[in-house]
Amino acid sequence: MGNLRLDVDPKRELERVLMGADEAARLVRSFDQLWIPSGHAPPSILDAIARREPELRGVKIRTTLLPDLGWFRRESMAHFDLQVQYALMPENRQALAEKLIDFHPYSMIMQHKAIDARREEAQSIDKLLITVSPPNERGWVCVGHACWDAVSSAKRAGMVLAEMNESVVRTCGDTRLHISQLDALVPNHRPRLAAPTPTEFDPVDRAIAQHVAGLVRDGDTIQIGLGSHTGVLALLGAFDQRNDLTYFGELTVPGLVDLARRGVINGRYGELHPGKFVAAQIGNSLEDFEFIEDNPAFELHSYEHTNDPRSIAAHERMVAMNGALMVDLSGQIGVYAFGPDVYTGLGGHLGFAIGAMLAPRGRYVTVLPSSARGDTVSTIVPSFERGQIVSIPRELADTVVTEHGVARLLGLSVRERAEALIEVAHPAFRGELRSEARRLYWP
Repeated sequence: MGNLRLDVDPKRELERVLMGADEAARLVRSFDQLWIPSGHAPPSILDAIARREPELRGVKIRTTLLPDLGWFRRESMAHFDLQVQYALMPENRQALAEKLIDFHPYSMIMQHKAIDARREEAQSIDKLLITVSPPNERGWVCVGHACWDAVSSAKRAGMVLAEMNESVVRTCGDTRLHISQLDALVPNHRPRLAAPTPTEFDPVDRAIAQHVAGLVRDGDTIQIGLGSHTGVLALLGAFDQRNDLTYFGELTVPGLVDLARRGVINGRYGELHPGKFVAAQIGNSLEDFEFIEDNPAFELHSYEHTNDPRSIAAHERMVAMNGALMVDLSGQIGVYAFGPDVYTGLGGHLGFAIGAMLAPRGRYVTVLPSSARGDTVSTIVPSFERGQIVSIPRELADTVVTEHGVARLLGLSVRERAEALIEVAHPAFRGELRSEARRLYWP
């Protein structure tokens, strides 16, 4: 169960746990529950587990994103209970739509609460699957630039099955496990990969970035969530004119590490980790990885720390910026679904919304374009249709940004919110929205 032992010989421990993927896969038994932290799906071990389909039954695999290894089939459902918490990959969306896999709604900081609280509904982690670096001379491995809960879950797991990859970024913070905490270590050295950095930008995103720039002040602590519109804020210069920013977030988007390199983000006023850049996942480009490797200015911690509203709220001037798919005129926010159909996932959005609102001088910012599908659909709607999954209740609505401006909803009534949101809606839909607002909220 991930028990740390420093009185062992690291070389002998390496001999004990070093094995091939097929041998590691044979440690999985029918009706086991497997947990794979975000960014850690070890391909060699997963491939070997998938090949064991005929001899396994009821193996639950729960993770954020799951590749299709030939098991997105009705025939596989008796063998593998596949559950995802995000649906960014098209094959995950298709499998969910066909009901071949299940969706696991969750709040990140509550991921393992049932286990930790010893609740009767707790589902144990029988096998934890992660990716790590080779061990150093003292037997310590690193979980890389994507920490998430890879380290903290090791103590909860019955067994820890790890894939060893020389290209894993060696990072600072809470990113180390000792080889004595592993039960299998499978060599599979793959090149270090990164997504290309965007170089072309939509005028809508440029306008949004200009509006966001006016909401951030010198000395603020910022967080930016994953998304096509939030993801380009740093690249479009939303923070270039600021000084002494701190970053405390779930992950990074392109351009943030470069802001730290340039000194814009320096953690000078960071309450919890002064002088540090903190997230559960850091780095987007190969240049980012090279800069953060063994760099103590960057600390990775479990999302049980970074996404905890209590940690977030400890920052006096927290500005949390996250994307959404739609907002209704009362301030309800839909983050990851169209109606009941899952499109992405909630991630840390809710935790940062709560934390920023609890921060003494904090601000929670929702970012979205005013229209979608070629300007044929308004993302600001009169009210949500029946079945729409509400991610953020209207009681938490704060600041909404579109390319047309900033709607400041904090302290407003429903009628006042409707008026403010219509002002930042797409001009083509404002007339219809005003008519619907009158029908809904005025006599």
